[in-house]
Amino acid sequence: MRVRLPIIALLLASGAGPTLAAELADSVFQVTYHYAGDDEVLNDTVVPLLPDNACYNWYARLAEGDTPATATETLTLPVALADWGTLATDTEDGIDISADGKVATRTFTPELDADGWFGHSWCVAAGDPVGAHAIAVAVDGKTLVTYDFQVVLPEDYAWPAIIQPQARERSVDHSW
Repeated sequence: MRVRLPIIALLLASGAGPTLAAELADSVFQVTYHYAGDDEVLNDTVVPLLPDNACYNWYARLAEGDTPATATETLTLPVALADWGTLATDTEDGIDISADGKVATRTFTPELDADGWFGHSWCVAAGDPVGAHAIAVAVDGKTLVTYDFQVVLPEDYAWPAIIQPQARERSVDHSW
C-alpha cells in the first residue's frame, strides 16, 4: 500500500519546514538636535549637517512572534567618506566599511523592548557628506524597512520657528 503525505508533512519531517520571518509592525525615522536652548525631536527625513549636534535615529517595531536572531543595518552614503574613524579599524564593533567607503554595515542581535521596538542612531560628524542617504534594516536576512533621507547644509535647512515670549504687564509680578 502506498501512502501519500501532503507536501507540508514531508517538509516538516525533513526539517525544511517553513520558518516564521519577523514582520514589521511599525517604524519611525527621527532627527534630533539641540537648537535655541531646546532638544528637538522631529519625525523628518531632512537632517541638518551639524557635527557633534544632529543625529538621525530609526526605530522598528516587530509584530508579535519570535525574537529574531540577527539584524543587519546598512547605511549608504552619497559619496565615500574620507574618514570613518574607529569604525573602519575596530574589528569588535560589529561594523564593516565597504572597500569604496560609501557603505557601513552593522550586524547585531536586536534587543526588543516590551513593545517589540529596537533601533539605532547615527550622529553627524565633521566631514560627513550632504545628499541622499539610506539606511536599510534586515532581520534574519529579510529586509524590513529602508529609510531614505537627506543631509543638508545648515543654511538649506528649514529651522523650527523660535517661540517668542509673551509680553508682560510692567507690574504683573509686583517687583516694582
